[in-house]
Amino acid sequence: MTNASNIPVSSIALLLLFTCILQLNAQDYNYAEALQKSMFFYECQESGELLPDNRVSWRGNSALNDGSDVGLDLRGGWYDAGDHVKFNFPMAFSATALAWGAIDFESGYTAAGQLSYLKRNLRWVNDYFIKCHTAPNELWGQVGNGGLDHAWWGSAEIMPMQRPAYKIDANQPGSDLAAETAAAMAAASIVFQNDDPTYSATLLEHAIQLYDFADNYRGIYSESIADAGSYYRSFSGYNDELVWGAIWLYRATGNMSYLQKAENYYANLSSEPQSSIKSYKWGLAWDDKSYGCYILLAKLIGKAQYKADAERHLDYWTDGYNGERVNYTSGGLAYLDVWGALRYAANTSFLALYYADQATSASKAQKYRNFAISQINYALGDNPRNSSYVVGFGTNAPQNPHHRTAHGAWANNQNGPPVQTRHILYGALVGGPNSDDSYEDDRSNYINNEVACDYNSGFSGALAALVESYGGSALTNFPVLETPTREYLIEAKVNAQGSTHTEWAVWALNHTAWPTRIPSEVKFRLFINISEGIAAGYSASDYVVSTNNSSVVSHTQLQLWDASNNVYFTEVTFNPDIKIFPAGQGESKEEAQMRIRLPYEAPASAWDPTNDWSFQGVNSTLQEVTTIPMYVDGELVFGETPGNGSNDIPVTGVSVAPNAISINLNQTAQLQVSVSPSNANNKAVSWSSSNPAVASVNTNGLVTGLTEGAATITATTEDGGYTASSEVTVTTDTTPEEYALTTIINGQGSIQLSPVGGIYDANTEVTLTAIPNAGYTFTGWSGDLSGIANPATLVMSTNKTVTATFEEEGGGSACDSPVAVSLPFTKEGAGEFCYSISGDISYINSWNMEKIEINGQDYTNAWSNNLPAKVNGQYIVYYQGSFPWSHFEAKSAQGVATREMTRGLANETKDPGLILAYPNPSQDEVIIYIADPASVSNIYVYDPTGILIRKIATNKITNENKVNLGKGTKGTYIIRVVTDKSTNTFKVVRQ
Repeated sequence: MTNASNIPVSSIALLLLFTCILQLNAQDYNYAEALQKSMFFYECQESGELLPDNRVSWRGNSALNDGSDVGLDLRGGWYDAGDHVKFNFPMAFSATALAWGAIDFESGYTAAGQLSYLKRNLRWVNDYFIKCHTAPNELWGQVGNGGLDHAWWGSAEIMPMQRPAYKIDANQPGSDLAAETAAAMAAASIVFQNDDPTYSATLLEHAIQLYDFADNYRGIYSESIADAGSYYRSFSGYNDELVWGAIWLYRATGNMSYLQKAENYYANLSSEPQSSIKSYKWGLAWDDKSYGCYILLAKLIGKAQYKADAERHLDYWTDGYNGERVNYTSGGLAYLDVWGALRYAANTSFLALYYADQATSASKAQKYRNFAISQINYALGDNPRNSSYVVGFGTNAPQNPHHRTAHGAWANNQNGPPVQTRHILYGALVGGPNSDDSYEDDRSNYINNEVACDYNSGFSGALAALVESYGGSALTNFPVLETPTREYLIEAKVNAQGSTHTEWAVWALNHTAWPTRIPSEVKFRLFINISEGIAAGYSASDYVVSTNNSSVVSHTQLQLWDASNNVYFTEVTFNPDIKIFPAGQGESKEEAQMRIRLPYEAPASAWDPTNDWSFQGVNSTLQEVTTIPMYVDGELVFGETPGNGSNDIPVTGVSVAPNAISINLNQTAQLQVSVSPSNANNKAVSWSSSNPAVASVNTNGLVTGLTEGAATITATTEDGGYTASSEVTVTTDTTPEEYALTTIINGQGSIQLSPVGGIYDANTEVTLTAIPNAGYTFTGWSGDLSGIANPATLVMSTNKTVTATFEEEGGGSACDSPVAVSLPFTKEGAGEFCYSISGDISYINSWNMEKIEINGQDYTNAWSNNLPAKVNGQYIVYYQGSFPWSHFEAKSAQGVATREMTRGLANETKDPGLILAYPNPSQDEVIIYIADPASVSNIYVYDPTGILIRKIATNKITNENKVNLGKGTKGTYIIRVVTDKSTNTFKVVRQ
């Protein structure tokens, strides 16, 4: 530690001056507003059936068939970025990082009034994760194909492409994806622990299962979900997620076994090249969680190694480590990579703010805080361009982010039309500037101008931390309701005309974007004045209406509109199978050719189109025409009708749904208003609260509970003053749910509960201890608890029943009558068994076992080639497993000696499916023996960090495959042999 007396006074003064300048600059930006808008961005990204409390007026339901190709409901979650694939790997990281901010900077979210919105966003995405976790060892990890999705540019609500679902499971594992999802759900369980303990317990249950899946079935998810590899390949392997997931489960449960796993696996985190020093020159993001692991363990545990690794990383990002520092732009941005530069700076800022109070010196603590302030301020506008990089925030913010739905396009073209983006994607952090601080607001530049869920995750946490320190206030009237413009249009031209007829070519255009939608019915009306025809002795029934497009439209004959002025119209309806929707240049419009005529023998004086309403402004050039009104689903949406007709449709009533709601303090609820009739001209309403101190309502009908009590929320129509109301009750109900634990005894014994009782508050952890009576032994749990661990614990998330079984001693144990087996021998699954082996065992290995004993010696979950002496010429193996993936194997000495001996063993045992990996432990080389090479498609070898280091394809697989482990580190290597029937996984220890 540096002695303060040795630091020059000038250096101290400079540090203090720099600190003061940063603190003054920090207050130049409204961090609460930025956080408010960042929360809104996640609502913009929602997929599936939107809830009433979604505040984005230009978003609607989308991707409602997700999962249907595999018979599941996989609706929900977040679209990844400016596209519409649901990539669960970065999505889960985003959810973990958001929850982290909620846990450790909750007061910042509360001060900004954003905690309820954050929890809403976290519930939305975790509800989706629950749907994706369809079995303990099965997780759906992606919906949508990247190539198909990226080939089309349009809004989420009308996606035309197929959206296949992809999963990982025991045969095609993905430890990184499963562990990251476990981390997300474990972190969220902490967020919801107090106000919704039942939901919290559900999340934790899934998190525990997912982590076990990740740990027991090793593999890289982007090799199992090949499509993800082109977009979110897991370059860092899966070991970082195993550490990361264990840390979050430790935080969620307090169970020391997870901390032990995190610390054990920490040793396998990547190091700098040709060095034992942990990697420090990159940054926390969706792929590599190592840097988050350093910071978390340094603060949670405080060991010197973790602090050293954490500070080495932060020093590299601030003033440098060992003469090296991350690149900086001349404007002050820490510039790690051109792709999402601001994302890395924001994430590292979040780490710096979280860790600063644990730094090993006050100067380092201040350095880290100053760094974070400078980077977040750069994003908000403190940069050479004096421009914000957050959409809808600050000065000169981006207008055209790379985002399909926000663009509101209709021609399947990112460059337009329209040229300008139609929606404000509030809160979205764009990728950022070039290394020279330059930036172009170009929608087609997906490197600098894309947005993504993970970009905003650490950024949000950093903003919450800065709100804690520097304050700020959210906007009171946010979001500003957008006004839909030019959603439906009519373009027309005169196709032909003569002395007794006019023929129009009419194009109906759908440019909807509030939200983008496919209407059920599209119509337009052609109005003509038949005064000259009546003067010539004709009536309306003499006029003939026809079309050249009968397969496209149907139509009426002339209908009366204005009798006093002899105005009539024909209504033209596009057929039900004709869908006009903004998915492409052709899909967004449809043509109808319509002719109105008199009998051919009529004199020319009987036909004068110049007084026809729908002839005004129409010529031989196709152009927008307002005199041909357009109707969508019964409502006039474009154009004008002639005066004195039936176009003035007054309001006759209004209703509000639901008519009564109950919400907690600081919660919101969206009321829906319906004005009758649906085609009334003026459907505007105003909202009011009878008791605004209890419940407020904004201009969109969004209600917020402020204090305990009751209020009446009323909607009033502008036309006619009709009213409808909803009764709102605001409560502070904090009564915990209670659940009953029922215990059953099978045999002679008792169960001791801690805490005592039988009725528990939700989320209570109960410890059960089985106590056998004299002469009996405890043999296992069943019901809502399984296994033989004693004592055992469970979390009360529902009513539960647990049975303890006790068996009389001397009544016959599993090893009284061992079953004779031959080598090689493998056993997997749950249960208690005993086997006798007379052959010579070279080595044994086991994992996920409760107990393995050989001739009375303990070999549980261990590899060993040092076996006890035989008893009466036999090895007696006692096997006790609690899981389907419990595993024991014993290999023959003959099977690992030579190629010839192995072949002989295969012939002797008549086992063409024999697969071995030896020696184990190994030094630098492993031999993988395959009895039937033709049945094997691939062999994969992963180092202790989870990185694929070798792959042997079909045409190179022989009986005996030598694999050099290279210059990697010591530890446990994973070998996966994929056959046409199964995937075989081996763990080989490199000494």
